[in-house]
Amino acid sequence: MPCTVNADIVAVTSASPHGIRRTCPPATAQSMNSPPPLSWRPDLSQRRGPLYRIIAQALQDDIVQGRVPPGTRLPTHRDLAWDLKVTVGTITRAYQEVERQGLIGGEVGRGTFVRDPRRLAEAPVDAAPPSGLVDLSVNAPALWPDGPSLRAALAAVADRPDLLSAMAYLPQGPLSMRTSLARWIAATGGPEIAPERLLLAPGGQGAMHAAVAAVTRPGDVLLVEQLSYPGIRPLAVQLGLRLVGVAMDDQGVLPDAVEQAARQHGARALYVMPTLHNPTTVTQPRARRETLAALARRSGLVLVEDDVYGFLHQPPAGHALPTLAALAPEQTLYVSSVSKSLFPGLRTGIVAAPPVLQDKVAQVLRATVLAPAHLGLAVTAELIDSGEADRIVARRRALVAERQALARRILGERLYGSSAAATHLWLPLDAPWRCDGFTRTLLEQGIKVTPADAFALARGEVPEAVRVCLCSIDGADCLARALERLATLLGQPAQLDQALI
Repeated sequence: MPCTVNADIVAVTSASPHGIRRTCPPATAQSMNSPPPLSWRPDLSQRRGPLYRIIAQALQDDIVQGRVPPGTRLPTHRDLAWDLKVTVGTITRAYQEVERQGLIGGEVGRGTFVRDPRRLAEAPVDAAPPSGLVDLSVNAPALWPDGPSLRAALAAVADRPDLLSAMAYLPQGPLSMRTSLARWIAATGGPEIAPERLLLAPGGQGAMHAAVAAVTRPGDVLLVEQLSYPGIRPLAVQLGLRLVGVAMDDQGVLPDAVEQAARQHGARALYVMPTLHNPTTVTQPRARRETLAALARRSGLVLVEDDVYGFLHQPPAGHALPTLAALAPEQTLYVSSVSKSLFPGLRTGIVAAPPVLQDKVAQVLRATVLAPAHLGLAVTAELIDSGEADRIVARRRALVAERQALARRILGERLYGSSAAATHLWLPLDAPWRCDGFTRTLLEQGIKVTPADAFALARGEVPEAVRVCLCSIDGADCLARALERLATLLGQPAQLDQALI
């Protein structure tokens, strides 16, 4: 398979078959001196970027889509390098990328084997960090200021005379609690939702699952932004979907690219985060939202709108941004939760569906989770009704402003284009730094951030950038020291092996 290579960017000029070669040709005099056929050989067509990364993406895609089943023994580094006419180091880096995603694993003396991608959904989201590590990779809310609020809400719920009736088998929870939640969603920037249309799920991930499952079938393509929330990957595996990335610019996903991808792949749904996008922090302007909504109505494409960070967006008076659900309610499944705005442990997620999809989403929820976590819902409603939820959100916003100001004092112009309203930074790297090498070097110094390729869930070029979360650790002094170390590293040249590989 001929490739053209320019520096560390590769463009593949001819395709090769996907997946596993299951048969071996008879040995001949010519083949006796060549390695045997490999158990896996990548299709690198239509991929651009660093060579090790496009090999890693091809392997990841083949595993997730089932073309390389669990238990497959992968080619040795040397055999695959020989077959692709690349260095052994390139294959080593590619395998390391996929192993970091949990999709393959090495066994001493036996080789490298494919793991079951379905187990990604069962794995713990974050392991306990090593002692002394400053973990800026987790986009969790700051919980330490709000302990008294939670204790008071729990006590109030415990004293309710109707507590036991609220804990019964109620597939969508008491209407009074949904009424409180619907009112609060509208007050914090979300759409107006009739309480009886509000469907409840165990957290944002459960809400995403119900929404996507309601509009797709196994084997379908789900369109996603070129960089997207990593939780969509295990969900797609569970539902048997293929993810196709859609190009973005500094205003979010490109409507023309969405339309082209939907037509090319027959996709019926797009998962999109229009407000304070994770990881890029982009908020789509009104014109982009209106164009996307018009496209959805014209083409019949269903939009799955993730608005989990919408409560942080505070536009000037008179310049509020409508959600996609407000612009195209008949084409949009609105998904959110209180995991970022209040407490992740409340496990209160919501889906607002168009009338034609309402029963379908409700059926998925009944079949998978039966009912939301009513105790968490009761605490959520108590926080809202008492006014404490508003005070928690005010503290969240104030902390974001404080941490963003700190970051901008230390990193300055490097944060151009990264929104000051987000709980994290999107930090482009200067050449010759690459995100994997920068992340690894920073980790050696005791600081953990997330490289851009962790958000590249489908084919497409990956920028050299990292996500840096600001609000999950207590103590501004600790954060300042970590950011100063990060700034110092940015000003240093990359290690020689990073510059040349």
